[in-house]
Amino acid sequence: MNKAVGNNLSCLFFTLAVFFFTKSTNAQTFNLPSNYLKISVAPIFVGEVNFNYERLFKKKISSELGFGFVTDNYLKSFLSESITSKSGKTLIGPSVGGVFKYYPFSKGDELYLCAEFKYRRYRKLYSQDGGSITFYEYTQRMIPRVGVGYHYFMDEHLFIDFSGNLGLVFEKSRQYGNDLPINDIKLNFGIGLKFGYAF
Repeated sequence: MNKAVGNNLSCLFFTLAVFFFTKSTNAQTFNLPSNYLKISVAPIFVGEVNFNYERLFKKKISSELGFGFVTDNYLKSFLSESITSKSGKTLIGPSVGGVFKYYPFSKGDELYLCAEFKYRRYRKLYSQDGGSITFYEYTQRMIPRVGVGYHYFMDEHLFIDFSGNLGLVFEKSRQYGNDLPINDIKLNFGIGLKFGYAF
């Protein structure tokens, strides 16, 4: 597991280095706007649809807010080794997050460092005896993490936001068949890919 995380981090940093040195050879010919709208692509694999707004401030500092929803954690279900016969109705759950960013080289452009907090809540509903007995299952995840990213502008407005994050997952879940919730702490590694529009 640790070897896989190390390989993923190496690939991410290599990719960011290529973008950074490629772009640094060309001088920026336009002034960047201070407002970014983004849509996240990578979280789709964990059942999350997320829209983000980033606002740039002075001294190369910005903050970003994200709002969306989650359905089912498809990646976790695919990688799970256990096979269960239970089936339930997937409910829409909330997904919110906040990020603080620092751009050391160029305001709102190229390499950035970030600190992020994300909250997700997955929900399912199980019914028995024709719906007379129901069970509400949930998995709540609070994820504080730090990371590095890169804004690659294709023109004055369109850009791609690459990022990699490392942190912890504080998970609280109530599973089908258990009356009491279970608390757990896990290591979290995430790769971000967002398409954005600056204005």
